[in-house]
Amino acid sequence: MKKIFLLAFALLFTGCSVQYPLTTNLKLQVKSQSPGIYSGSTTAFLKGHDARKDSAVVVYRLKDKPDIDIPNQNEPHIVITQQLAIGLLEQGLVFESASPVRIQLDINELVAKVTRPNVLYNTSAKSNLRLTIQNRGLSLTRTYDRQANRESGTHPSVQDIEKMLDEQLSDIVNQILHDEEVQIAIRHK
Repeated sequence: MKKIFLLAFALLFTGCSVQYPLTTNLKLQVKSQSPGIYSGSTTAFLKGHDARKDSAVVVYRLKDKPDIDIPNQNEPHIVITQQLAIGLLEQGLVFESASPVRIQLDINELVAKVTRPNVLYNTSAKSNLRLTIQNRGLSLTRTYDRQANRESGTHPSVQDIEKMLDEQLSDIVNQILHDEEVQIAIRHK
């Protein structure tokens, strides 16, 4: 019995290496929207921009191991902007490139870092997005910050970290869609 325990211990700590995917796959969950918030004549142009210096969304920084940086499968600003666009369309907004209503969504920070300062693994996920609406002389800027920290005794999987980021980004997009000042700025004539 003692030999089996020692063999299992040895395999657990020496023979097993963690496999990392080449990319993550963020999947936001946007709630169904109420139609009629915007009339059929309300138009806008929506653009996303990734202002981050590094494209990684998941970063492993573990002692005595090489750093692992994992980007998203699709550019995050496109993923987030698409979900925002779907929600705005459901609310009745029409997209036109020549619209006087300009909506810009900038990603300033979007990363989950995994470290292991002691015995436990620490995952810190941060999201910072800025929404700017320009409409016929009216300007509205909103900044959305989210942060979450988790500790675990086991190596956190990329899928669990994706869920942390998905929750943050979904929350931000849903907040934008329900923000009355955002709606007023878009409808402003």
